[in-house]
Amino acid sequence: MTEPSSTSGSTYDSVPETLRQRVFVAALDELAKWGLERFSIEAMTERHDIDRAAVYRYWGDRQHLVLDVLEHWSDSHVQTPDTGSLRGDVQALAVGVVRYVNAELGRRLLRGMVMDEHSLYGDSTRNIFWQQRFSGIRSLLDRARDRGELRDGVNPVAALQLLLAPIMVQALYTERAVDEQFGLDIADLTWRALASQPASSS
Repeated sequence: MTEPSSTSGSTYDSVPETLRQRVFVAALDELAKWGLERFSIEAMTERHDIDRAAVYRYWGDRQHLVLDVLEHWSDSHVQTPDTGSLRGDVQALAVGVVRYVNAELGRRLLRGMVMDEHSLYGDSTRNIFWQQRFSGIRSLLDRARDRGELRDGVNPVAALQLLLAPIMVQALYTERAVDEQFGLDIADLTWRALASQPASSS
């Protein structure tokens, strides 16, 4: 499936706000209950009494709808920080992700994004969603490089995984809340792995 040109708010500016809010609430509910693979516009509109033709008219297909909904929800809960330092940015990002996965809906959405053996439709959607998330992290690392804080040879994908993986594992495999201090500890380890001179910073 071809990647959508954009799922930013400007793509869907023509959507009536009342419809947008109803569809977003319904789509988030469906994704949290059924996961990405079983998400269906037909089922969503039937269960939530929404005009199906209007959904297709404004979003086109389920991938565009899912990406629009997930991007807006994620952006409202986890912004790419710009604190002025690599350490501050990594710490702020870790805390934001911890709070995201500790929210009931956030954890359910995370689990709904997990791949299984039937991940045909969802695989493409997941890839696009994570590419969008990665672009923000890349800008964080680019700023750190411009400030001279980032060591040479850092792999941006590995850097992102180093920070997120421990938090995601706890969120996916336990029911308990992820402690924010744990997130900060992971952030500190990540910063030390990425920074050009971590020992010299406070």
